[in-house]
Amino acid sequence: MTNAQWFLLVGGLLLARGLTAPLLQRLPVTPAIIYLAVGLLVGPTMFDAFHFNPLKQSALLEVLTEVVVLISLFSAGVKMPTPFSFARWRAPILLATVSMTVSVGLVAAFAYFLLGLPIGAGILLGAILAPTDPVLATDVQIRHPGDRD
Repeated sequence: MTNAQWFLLVGGLLLARGLTAPLLQRLPVTPAIIYLAVGLLVGPTMFDAFHFNPLKQSALLEVLTEVVVLISLFSAGVKMPTPFSFARWRAPILLATVSMTVSVGLVAAFAYFLLGLPIGAGILLGAILAPTDPVLATDVQIRHPGDRD
């Protein structure tokens, strides 16, 4: 499958999701479950319409992940309140500095002392596994009692 076909598939899914949003809100499932179902349908498990080999199509995987990160960061930025005050930013700054540094250090120490990895590899593993994704954190928080996500 070519890159253009992948972009058509992803773009078509996003367009279909945008056009059917009012209908899908009535369903008792989240959009992630719908995307998973579509992936199972068009993938090798059902209709076998699309194949994806991450080793052979690593360049496409890199581009798609960059696009997803850009969209996620943009949507998180749009949700942020506009006025800046340190009181509002105190918790995120502490989470982004102190807790991230501690988690990288703990994972690096675990990897170095218990797994026998070199210190550089331990720090890299800690940086990969550290909870550094504020976009994900905004997606899993409950905003009100009737929140479906």
